[in-house]
Amino acid sequence: MQKSYDSLKDNDIEVILLAYLLKHPELLDTQFEQISNNLFANPENLKIFKVVEDFHQSQKNISIDTIKNYIPDIQSQTLKDLSLQIDQIVFSKEIFLNYIESLQELYLRRELFKLTQDKNNESTTFQTSNNIKEIFLDLEKKIFDLSNFKKENYEFKDFATVTKSSLQLVEKAFKKKGKYSGVVSGFNDLDNMLGGLQNSDLVILAGRPSMGKTALATNIAFNAAKYYSNEEEKGSVVMFSLEMSAEQIGLRILAEQSRIPSDKLRKGELNERDSAALSSTYQEIHQLNFFFDDSPNLTVSELRSKLRRYKKNYNIKLVLIDYLQLIKSERSRDNRVNELSEITRNLKQLAKEFDLPVVSLSQLSRQVENRDDKRPLLSDLRESGSIEQDADVVMFIYRESYYLQRNEPTRGSDESQESYQKKHDAWKDRNEEVFNKAELIVAKQRNGPTGKIDLYFDDKYTKFLGMDKNNDL
Repeated sequence: MQKSYDSLKDNDIEVILLAYLLKHPELLDTQFEQISNNLFANPENLKIFKVVEDFHQSQKNISIDTIKNYIPDIQSQTLKDLSLQIDQIVFSKEIFLNYIESLQELYLRRELFKLTQDKNNESTTFQTSNNIKEIFLDLEKKIFDLSNFKKENYEFKDFATVTKSSLQLVEKAFKKKGKYSGVVSGFNDLDNMLGGLQNSDLVILAGRPSMGKTALATNIAFNAAKYYSNEEEKGSVVMFSLEMSAEQIGLRILAEQSRIPSDKLRKGELNERDSAALSSTYQEIHQLNFFFDDSPNLTVSELRSKLRRYKKNYNIKLVLIDYLQLIKSERSRDNRVNELSEITRNLKQLAKEFDLPVVSLSQLSRQVENRDDKRPLLSDLRESGSIEQDADVVMFIYRESYYLQRNEPTRGSDESQESYQKKHDAWKDRNEEVFNKAELIVAKQRNGPTGKIDLYFDDKYTKFLGMDKNNDL
């Protein structure tokens, strides 16, 4: 039988809860995060609670007479009921917490009732300003907010508790053969520096166009997915691609793993060996728990909503986003810098909320091109200094060969052939020296060292490897 709105209240429990607080006001100190105005549906009970709360904060004693003086229009029956409960209470913290939980449940039911009624009215008015997708997304967001209403009772943690939790991280690393406490990237030097990609960290991977950001992110995602398909603790990797389609990324991965150039795959120019290699590669990797979402114009709320659904069915270990500047702001702002600040702040909250590493790619500003040394700096992060502030780790990908190939020396009008040839030979030698080399610059790490990691870049397959030309899994 469907309940009415008025039935989603319980005045008796509200009064008992108030009686507990009047008789044992110290409960407000230990349970303050669990008790709020929302729990009281009866307006008179809410008034009493506010008086109790104010007096406790002022460290003043409170009684029934005090309440009567501060709320002159209060009904006498309310005070009688409250006084009766105070006399009957036998203290039990467990019972007290059960009362809180009951009122929380009723509050959530009331809010859900109102929410569904409002959305029903909205959907039946056929307002052109609100399409059905927007209604569903807004409804999902509000329901999620309600589901997070019941917070854990966070209290101060003593040093013994904190150090025990820290020791558990060490033990976790030890069980992984003394290697990493975080999610493996497949690049040993990087994992050594970071200890793996750490849970609740926002990791920014930035670079100028054509540096290989997407390629490196895909390599990391694939390596992690492969690793956790073999671990006892099975896990999955999710990649949100706002720029490339899932099929394009899949084609890249097939090219990398089969060692067949992607242009040959796109054109279907496969010989017998290629076909055999492609088939073998597919059989090897197609069952990896590696998921793609290529929806365009995603907001952080939509990302959160999708992750919530994924997490229900899969043990997500790592999230990658390609790329930050393509995420749509929740609300239109006059200033793009403010939009980016809000987005990065929300991504950090997302990483913390789901307790997993979130790796987001980011563009760099053009000011890099104006320097002789084009290695990126933290100040080059495009459009927002908050990216650096909110991120736990900031990494830059840099390939000197990209710039060298576009700056072949030309002979000046007054320059001798000998001088030009010397300059051109030096350029050619340097090109050959750095052709397959890339630098991964860890410019910020909140809880560890920074530095440079050398990588091998296979331009034929747009694939990054360790300098031994092999992934370290």
